[in-house]
Amino acid sequence: MWRRLRRRTMAPRRPVLYPDQVGLALLTLVAVGFGLYVVVRALIG
Repeated sequence: MWRRLRRRTMAPRRPVLYPDQVGLALLTLVAVGFGLYVVVRALIG
């Protein structure tokens, strides 16, 4: 178990975000933020 965990965590990782995914990530963040805003506004009134 420990050996498997160490191998997985110490292994070279892929980048969190590839350059061609930046636009999609920003669009997703905006959509999630807008959705949260709408839900909070609906709950508060």
